[in-house]
Amino acid sequence: MKKALKGSSFLFYFLTITVFFILGGLFSSYMGVGKNQGLAGATIVFGYALLYALGALILAIVLAGRLKTTAIIYLNIALFLVLAILLILGYLRHLEIEEKKDLPQQKESPPKPTAPALSIRYLTFENGMGQGFFSPSFTENSTLYFYSPSEPKAWNGIGEPIDSLVFTKTLQGQYDIQYAPAYFLPEILKLDYDWLMIKVLTSGKYMLEVEINQQTGQSVLIDKFSGDLIYWPEFILNINSVEIQKEYPQKIRIKPLDKASENVTAYAFLQPVAVRGDWLKVNLTNSDFSTIGQGWIKWKSGDRLIVRYNLFS
Repeated sequence: MKKALKGSSFLFYFLTITVFFILGGLFSSYMGVGKNQGLAGATIVFGYALLYALGALILAIVLAGRLKTTAIIYLNIALFLVLAILLILGYLRHLEIEEKKDLPQQKESPPKPTAPALSIRYLTFENGMGQGFFSPSFTENSTLYFYSPSEPKAWNGIGEPIDSLVFTKTLQGQYDIQYAPAYFLPEILKLDYDWLMIKVLTSGKYMLEVEINQQTGQSVLIDKFSGDLIYWPEFILNINSVEIQKEYPQKIRIKPLDKASENVTAYAFLQPVAVRGDWLKVNLTNSDFSTIGQGWIKWKSGDRLIVRYNLFS
């Protein structure tokens, strides 16, 4: 017990509390504790940091009563080095933030929604199928910026953002949208399965024009290299199944020809296998997804999709 009351032990307690308070705060921030809690977020992180420091202090008191004085001194040196490293990294981070404040703000500050973007939300356009889909890399980029298609500089990737999507990682390790403009209504949004697909209308050298609202046809420009461009043939081959629509009735053919013989095998699902122009080769499966035959159907006509696709079983 006397060893726990020595000067080296009190220094051990102080360094332990300080180091683990900082580490606890950093870890809590990294794990997203207090995120989306407004002003209360900082208080929550502070509380978690105190808990880490308190737990470390209890352990330090136990160790101080059992370890030799020499071991306590070595631990003090190690904790002091860790504290020094944390302070240096914190100072460098402070300098980096101050330096960014002096730079012209372009992509560093979240863009605000603009009146022109909202003013056309009730207009409708017929964009057809488009070229395919854009899937943002939200695991690598926390923000997807929107640019105006009417801004010439934007097509070269140097325009001013007019709005954005902001992604966040939840405590469960999944990704979600933290901010989206009111007019954001993409073709496919299923983030619990990591699916976010935005229809691509035009491919540029640096940018893509995408349909940001499937009801109104409103479009924006996005960075071509901030995600994956998936063209229609690749997309249709990687879904679970397709269905023939009543609005576009057709028969399953044994060859990709309008006059080819019909495959009359009874089936439960049609699963894509290959694409040849407007034709889609499909496996005819039963309810257990066992293949019982094959055939060809038309999946598009001109710039119109004539089958219904199912992403999941």
